[in-house]
Amino acid sequence: MGLAIAKKASKHKPATRRAAKAKPRAAKRLPIQVLADGVGVSSRTIDKYIRRGCPATSVEAVQKWRDENIRAVADDADISEIGIELKRAEVAERRENARTRQLKNDMLEGKLIRKDEVELHMRTALGRFSNRLQSLGLRCANLCPAELKAPIKEAVEETVRIALKEICDDLGSYA
Repeated sequence: MGLAIAKKASKHKPATRRAAKAKPRAAKRLPIQVLADGVGVSSRTIDKYIRRGCPATSVEAVQKWRDENIRAVADDADISEIGIELKRAEVAERRENARTRQLKNDMLEGKLIRKDEVELHMRTALGRFSNRLQSLGLRCANLCPAELKAPIKEAVEETVRIALKEICDDLGSYA
């Protein structure tokens, strides 16, 4: 009986567990190029759409947003404005086609070298160069009197090691 009275007299409610509210997860954004390919526009256009509020979660979401936002603007636009935009798009497409043809012609004429070929030749040349430099320490030491062989060899090898590291660091910035 004393316990029942104590419970009634208690000002505090019994502790209850509160369910943790689930935080909504942010939908993952797809890469701009994937969205552009799916919708059939350039990646630059998709970037503009996203800046204007277009969701980047799926191709379908972009198409829906585009139907609701872009086509309505085109319907309200003056015919002359649309004609100008079409001309700009046509000129841009022609420029891109001309650039592609020029690159193809330059490749066929031997004016361009494929990246993989350049990398292969560079790797081969740098390997040979590195081997030659690394052999300098011993060659220099063999030309010196016996008491100077060890310090000369160490000094040359250290200088070569530093030079090769600098070359690797510089070339790494181009990768």
